[in-house]
This record gives sequence, structure tokens and C-alpha cells, in this order.
Amino acid sequence: MKTRAREFFRASHISDERGAALLMVTFAMVALLSFAVLAIDGAILMTTRTQLNNAADAAALAGASGLIEGGEDEAIARAIDFASYNDAYQVANDPVIIDAADVTFPEPDVVRVRTHRTEATGDPLRTFFLKVVDPLSNNTADMTAVAAARAFDVCSAQCMKPWAIPDRWNDADGDGEWDEGEVYDPDATGYVAPGDVGATIVLKVGNPQQAITPGIFFPVDFPPLNNPDGDSPLTGGNWYEQWIAGCAPFAIGIGDHLQLEPGNMVGPTTQGMDDLVAQDPGAYWDGASNSIKGSAYGVSPRISLVPFFDPTLPPASGRKYVTVSKIGAFFIESVGPGSQVLGRFIQITTQGNPCDTRGLGTGLVKGIVLVE
Repeated sequence: MKTRAREFFRASHISDERGAALLMVTFAMVALLSFAVLAIDGAILMTTRTQLNNAADAAALAGASGLIEGGEDEAIARAIDFASYNDAYQVANDPVIIDAADVTFPEPDVVRVRTHRTEATGDPLRTFFLKVVDPLSNNTADMTAVAAARAFDVCSAQCMKPWAIPDRWNDADGDGEWDEGEVYDPDATGYVAPGDVGATIVLKVGNPQQAITPGIFFPVDFPPLNNPDGDSPLTGGNWYEQWIAGCAPFAIGIGDHLQLEPGNMVGPTTQGMDDLVAQDPGAYWDGASNSIKGSAYGVSPRISLVPFFDPTLPPASGRKYVTVSKIGAFFIESVGPGSQVLGRFIQITTQGNPCDTRGLGTGLVKGIVLVE
């Protein structure tokens, strides 16, 4: 009798252990399934957020470039276009579609863009297992991203060409020389965009009779005399020729003093210009469209930055200096008689440091930066 009782007890104990083990396995499977659900939908949510952020960044930067070149209408159009060039998960990886209501201007020089996957905008993000966790869910989720970009005047940049040209002033007597009482203001009388885009400007004088000062043909040395590192300007034809064809790796900004390189520099100018034009020989200025045509590049290497100097501080002869008053952008066309260099005014967006004052201003060289 006792033996049978012991056997019954053992059988019952084993059965209880099996039932407990099955219960634990069931709980474990449910937990693993829950983690799998969270992992799959969580990955979708994280990926979509990154995609929407990327689309918002691209749209905001494009909108800022449009704000520079055409105002708010152009900014809205570009933001919408560039958002659509990006995909974000909805039911699959679909283009990010926004409209004018998603592009705002919290400040005159700032474009703010909202991208979305939401029920309210008709493009909610589809999930796979959210309904398992939340039975009331329709297996969709809302997600948005916001980015803002600012457009600014560039007042300091690298890769300048080694010339400095006088900005425009009110030359009342037409003698080509600044005289006491003649008005100069970088924005009011100086060269500006878009009004002067396409104008032909002499970047380097070839005829001694056209020199602003005897022996001064507009070549300059880099770095500036007042550069913070204290390095002396590099002089001579070799550096000058190299910087025409390539990039001078020094930041040049408003207020800097650029040492003049005296002399006509015929040989170095001609050789440097030949090397520069050879980088994109098919590019030319099309007067009908006021733009560059025939370039082999998205941005022609013949597009260059050149500093203007303050004409009220005209240079003296010799290795003196001029004071930078603004920065211009040019498509460098040709080298002519006496190594005269001609360029066309253009307006570009490039890397550089913003001016101290806010606003879009009238500068020819602009920058854009994400601020949100």
C-alpha cells in the first residue's frame, strides 16, 4: 500500500513538473515574440525617422538656396522637389511628399521644412505587429521630422584667385579714380546680385595705362598681412601662377589687408590661365540665359572667388596693400592682350563664414547652413 502511494506521488510530482515547464516555455515564447515584435517595428520606426530627417535636411538646404536665388516661392518649390528625391518607409520605401504648408519661414533668412508619415497628412507609417501590443491600433504610426536652414552672405572664404579689384563707387567725374567726396557703399554703389550678374569685369589689368596706380595690375599675395597665424605673404610668380590654376588655402575676409604683387606678371598670368581653362575648356558664358553652358562639371572649376577692395583706400605703387571690402564670384572667361583677365559676375552658394550682420543682403557669394 505504501509502495503504491509512493509511486502515485512520484507520478503526480513528475506531471506537475512537466506542466510547470510547459507553462514556463509558453511564457518564454510569448516574451520572445513580444521582443521580436518590438524589434521589428522598432527597427522600422528608427529607420523611418532617419529617412525623414535626411529628407528634411535636404529640403531645408535646397529651400535656403532657393531663398537666395528667387525668394520664398522658389524656396518652397525647391524644398518640395528635394524632399521627393528622398525615400522613407510608409508601406514600402516611398518618396517623401510634402506641400507648401510644410515649408515655413520663421525668419526672413531661414527656411523650415517638416516631413511626415502621419494619419493627418494621409501617409501614415504602416507597422506589422503594433496591433498585437495595442489591440485598438490600426497597425499605423505617426512620425515627423523638422529641419531648418539659414541663408547668409559669405564674408570670409578660402580658394580665392590672387587678384583684388576695386568695388564700384559713384565716380562722379568719370576719371576711374576715387576722389574726395565721391560716394562708396558696398551695397548701395558696389556690385550686387542679381542686378550685376553677367557683367564683364576686368579681374587683372593688361594695359599699363589702365592700371589704377602705376605698376599695380591687381595681382595680390596670400595670406593676408593681418592673418592670425602671423605668416608672411608668399610672393613671386610661382605662387601666383599656382593659385590661378588651383586653390590658395588661406581664408580671406572683409577687412583683411592683401599685399600687392607689383608688375604685369604676363608669363605667370598666361600660364596660370591656360591651366585653369584647360580644366573645363568647353565651358562658356551664354548671354541669352545669363548662365554657364558647356561645362563638363556640375560646378565648373572656372568659377572662382575674387576679393574686392575698398576704392576709397586706393593703393600706392610698390608692395603696399589694399583692404578687402567684399567678396565676389566670377566665371573666368579668358586671358587677353597683355595678360588681361576677364570674368563674368555670377551669384553662387559656397562654403564660407557668415558676415557679422544678419539678413540676405546683396552679396554675390552666399552660404547655407542647417540651424535645426
